[in-house]
Amino acid sequence: DLGMPKLPILLVLLAGTASAFQAPCPALRVVRAAASRLSDARMQAPRGGEHEKLSHELQADRRNFLKSSILAPVAASSAFAVLGRVESAGALAPAPQGTKVVVFGGNGFVGSRVSEQLVAAGAKVVSISRSGAPPVWAKGQEWMSKVSWVKGDPIKEDWSDSLAGSAAVVSCIGVIGGSDESMVLGNGAVNVAVAQQAASAGVDKMVYISVSDAVGGAVGGFALKGYFKGKKEAEAAITKSFGKTAVILAPTFIYGGDEFSATPPRVAEGYGSFVEGALSSGPIRALAGVMPGIVALALLPPVSVNSLATAAAGAALGTVKAGRVDGTDAINAAAAAAAAVASP
Repeated sequence: DLGMPKLPILLVLLAGTASAFQAPCPALRVVRAAASRLSDARMQAPRGGEHEKLSHELQADRRNFLKSSILAPVAASSAFAVLGRVESAGALAPAPQGTKVVVFGGNGFVGSRVSEQLVAAGAKVVSISRSGAPPVWAKGQEWMSKVSWVKGDPIKEDWSDSLAGSAAVVSCIGVIGGSDESMVLGNGAVNVAVAQQAASAGVDKMVYISVSDAVGGAVGGFALKGYFKGKKEAEAAITKSFGKTAVILAPTFIYGGDEFSATPPRVAEGYGSFVEGALSSGPIRALAGVMPGIVALALLPPVSVNSLATAAAGAALGTVKAGRVDGTDAINAAAAAAAAVASP
């Protein structure tokens, strides 16, 4: 899965766009003026009172820059957030008694939230991961004691016993970074093995966390080729093994939790929710519709890990329609539909 601190990137892109079209942009004018004044100051090297006077003027320029480039976009984005943010989907309907779901990668960023949602719905959950350890972020939470945390490798081991009697399998396994070969293995071969073993064990459906076509279309031609190749191999194997019961969730960027991360790049829930709301507004969507690939991608709203987990858990329990669910809007809609089943 992918995450990205998108607001700074968005501001840079918007500023660049304004500059390219010679549109009025107070922030850019202030930056240019301050840069020019600073350059002149260094060349002239004023002394004493002149230096102090110039220092005060440059500080005023800096304050004007902050007001025009930071506060104004934040205020506008806050308004967009109120208008465009999709509310939390809510709890899932109770699972039928005795429902068992196996979550591969069930202790990871996405997988642990899927496990939590399934437990809340009353399902019996088995998490299989390389470490077998429960997620650190949920330490001490009651739901963790209701999950069977299992250590193992889907490629090297036989999981027929763990898969037996399962209503569904969810795979949240994925890696980003490293060589193309390692990314093909970590996204492709491992999920192909999961799909084949699950089908052989008689599991009815499989849910897979993939990546949006918008991401691959924008950057797959020059970066992370092994990542996108592996994802496509996994999707093909899952579709072949499960056909009309496969659910593939394909987010762009994912945010959530309480911490920022550089590897993989990810932002916390509050910040990410703010960005999702801003980028979900009509003006930004219209701008994204006319921008070229990588710029349009940066303007797409990210999705909350909680919404993605709700959609995945709902799919495992049969409350999300089979097929490919691509992008934030579709994933939020699937999560809302899954939660709506629980509403009276």
